[in-house]
Amino acid sequence: MDPLTRDLALNMPLTLGAALSGIATPESLRGGPAVADLDYALPGAKSVIVFGVPFDDSLIEPYLEKKSHDLNTNKIRTTTFSGGIAFEISTVLTSLGYKTCPIAPNFAFRTDSPNGIFDRVPPASLKLIAVSCGLGHIGQSGLLITKRYGSALSLGGVITDAVLEPTEPLPESENYCDRCMACKAACVADFINKEKVSIDMGGRSVRVGNCRLAARCAYPCGGITGLHPSGKWSTWSPGRFPLPEEDEEYRTISRQYVRQYLERKRSGAICYNPLLAGTYEMQYTCSNCQFVCHPDPAVRRRRLALLRNGGVVIEDRDGQKKAVSPEEAEKYVSDLPAERRRLYSNL
Repeated sequence: MDPLTRDLALNMPLTLGAALSGIATPESLRGGPAVADLDYALPGAKSVIVFGVPFDDSLIEPYLEKKSHDLNTNKIRTTTFSGGIAFEISTVLTSLGYKTCPIAPNFAFRTDSPNGIFDRVPPASLKLIAVSCGLGHIGQSGLLITKRYGSALSLGGVITDAVLEPTEPLPESENYCDRCMACKAACVADFINKEKVSIDMGGRSVRVGNCRLAARCAYPCGGITGLHPSGKWSTWSPGRFPLPEEDEEYRTISRQYVRQYLERKRSGAICYNPLLAGTYEMQYTCSNCQFVCHPDPAVRRRRLALLRNGGVVIEDRDGQKKAVSPEEAEKYVSDLPAERRRLYSNL
């Protein structure tokens, strides 16, 4: 058997449909947090192949403006595709005699953390791996940002015991994040902090986002709620459940309202989230920090304005969503029969 070469390892995800690829090793990730430890997912790991698949850029602004929800379908399909690339590479390498562990792009959580899967800790952090091998940087949002695609891409990876030479990280001087805080302004749950945080990893200082409890982000991103505290705009979610100030309240609030969420009809593509006990069905209704961010500051400003001026989403009995003015939305929800209004509000 010919050994797996660095060039082949880098080309495999690109040939299968990814736009970016890189290789990291335990040394690249040395000193990082627990989610940078490759041995957790694959004891004896020697390297990891990581890659990115971009979302459809033409769907981003209609989504933010709440004119079209098609980006939900594209994000689901692209994320599934990323996982498929990881699985195919893993299958080939396993057949060649290597040990492997594919890393799912989403919804894979460690079960041995204090609160199990509800702590939302991945087996390995794809974004930290991607930073360590030169795919991009971490923005204030805590997301990977890239020079070409911003943060609008899905990551995937394969951990292996194949010995591969790592690709080099990018210099911090090329990080386009200027802490404009468009990501924070696009978040209904105030998930992102303003302060800058760095970690030591791979013998260098790596700037990372400064975010609050992960459950705080998941609550609106999964669609349970979406109305901004101002009442002037929303995500694609028609929900208007409370947005507590304290992080600790978000550990349980999703479970408090998940039954109402799952009783709503969903029109369009769905994915499956193990945290939504019941049908486990989910649609993306936010990800606004991910899609507002762009290398061009003018594009960021335009996208944020589209989001915040795009009105408030309501939903009919068939699960069809549309954006209306804040006043229309408030009247629509208040006029709903009580048994139906409880699906969107506790008032």
